[in-house]
Amino acid sequence: MFRTKLIPAVALALATIPAVAGAACVDAIPTGFVCRGNDVLVHEASGTAFPKQLAGFTRFYEQPIDLTGHDVTIAYGRDLKGTAIVARVALIHIEAMTPKEHYLGMKSLIGQYFGALKFSDLKPSGEGPFDPPGMKPGSGYQGRFSAVADGVPYELSLSTVSFGYWSARLTAAYPTDGAATTRASILELARKLERTGPAKAAKK
Repeated sequence: MFRTKLIPAVALALATIPAVAGAACVDAIPTGFVCRGNDVLVHEASGTAFPKQLAGFTRFYEQPIDLTGHDVTIAYGRDLKGTAIVARVALIHIEAMTPKEHYLGMKSLIGQYFGALKFSDLKPSGEGPFDPPGMKPGSGYQGRFSAVADGVPYELSLSTVSFGYWSARLTAAYPTDGAATTRASILELARKLERTGPAKAAKK
């Protein structure tokens, strides 16, 4: 059945996470992070906190993009009606690039962010600017794409947001069936992450 093999690596990661409160931070804390409390990884450069459990999602991947851990990638997953859903966040510093330019530079790679999913018939559905709540106009740009994986219709999304010094890139993949519910859950995750950071300037 499709739902049991959707994202094997994610399904395994979620299945092996202890379902107990107060789970410890990962044994080997990735470069660029510190552990706070029992299960929160804090990105040192931006101050952004990434709890193990947040908005119904479970953090299952955290890695630096560069050698110093200044730029990082975090992935959260959840089970939604038997289907593994993934939201991947990259927190990076980009010089002199608008959210639209950031988006256009990455859109051709959208099908490559989810290694366990092999997409066909990847097509853009629409794109344009958006204004994240509480931020100035022009702070965000996003697009959606249709695709097929294992014969199942999929929606992929790519959103880029500028916080000033920091830029964030959120990519997600989920079945078209129930997409509205999934988008709402991913938006809630993004809003809760935003409450802790990133800081307007890098810490020295």
